[in-house]
Amino acid sequence: LIRTHMEELKTYTNEVLYETYRTQKLMAMGKEQQYIPKQINPLVSLEEQRAAHDQKLRKMESDMTQVFQQKVQEKEQKLKLSEVELYARHKEMSDALKKQHDELAERKKKLDQLLLKAPANQRP
Repeated sequence: LIRTHMEELKTYTNEVLYETYRTQKLMAMGKEQQYIPKQINPLVSLEEQRAAHDQKLRKMESDMTQVFQQKVQEKEQKLKLSEVELYARHKEMSDALKKQHDELAERKKKLDQLLLKAPANQRP
């Protein structure tokens, strides 16, 4: 009778009694570990691993998308700032050019007036 039930006794001792003892000892040391049965269906385990991997990939993809969008926004901000600076510089240079043009026109006008007032023998 012992011989027929020896395997069941070994399994029960290993999976239940020892795991309970080990869990209690680990908890007493401050560590908590979940009981994981030794006989796991390989298909279930494979599906769990696949689901965890898929979730990890989705998280990585969303993180990468977020980083990409952040970099694009930073680049757009830099370009907008550069555009504003270039527009301001263009306006400043246009104003300076218009001022120079007006000054030259005024000097030409004064020169023409001087030439008209000068006696005919002093004209070039």
